[in-house]
Amino acid sequence: MTPQTLTIPSPRRLPIAESLRLLDAAQKPGIGVPAYTRWVNRRVARYLCAIAERVGATPSAVSVVSILVTFSGLAAFLLLQRSPLLAGILAAVLLALGYALDSADGQLARLQKTSSLQGEWLDHTLDAVRLPAVHLTIATGFLLQGLPLFAVAAAAFSVIASAGFLSQNLGGLLRDRSQTDRTVTRRHQSWLLLPADPGVLCWAFVLWAVLPLFGAAYLALLATNALHITLSTRRRWAELGEGARS
Repeated sequence: MTPQTLTIPSPRRLPIAESLRLLDAAQKPGIGVPAYTRWVNRRVARYLCAIAERVGATPSAVSVVSILVTFSGLAAFLLLQRSPLLAGILAAVLLALGYALDSADGQLARLQKTSSLQGEWLDHTLDAVRLPAVHLTIATGFLLQGLPLFAVAAAAFSVIASAGFLSQNLGGLLRDRSQTDRTVTRRHQSWLLLPADPGVLCWAFVLWAVLPLFGAAYLALLATNALHITLSTRRRWAELGEGARS
């Protein structure tokens, strides 16, 4: 008797057009989301998500690819310092692609209905690595260019970015536990938050070939991010205090 082979049918993969249609109908609210993330990054991520679904990728795999692309951009930036124009452009493109993939993993989880605590943990953990890594790479670039004071500013930006990331994510978790939400969304908030948008920092790398211009832009981003984090931290503190009294 000829032994029978058990065949397990492969799951049906959605056509790209069908994935895009479903994603368009199931987007998260954009109110209060920084402008680049809202109107550029999420839209690019939809196409990346549709491609990932078509090839059978998992959300966690997309998360890992995202961080690998980001670190490829940072490595290229440092290794190509003798060609600052190429270093800046290549870093900007790869960092922006990594940021888009970072959005695509969550969209893919919703599309496949595979959202999980493990996936969310992985996503946040990789983001916690990504944020300081970008600024520490910039600090290294400044040191290679003989600009130690700018390197100190980049190191400070790294601390601010990490603290802001922890404050927002942990604060949101504690707010949800206390069932308190005092968030006020203002008109044009997406544009007001643009300097704090990670996408802006990604594309700022194209200015690296004109170092004084990059330095001025980077210090402006540092100042506006410090102001934004100060205000948002004060708001979160008041919000959690209100939750404790209710």
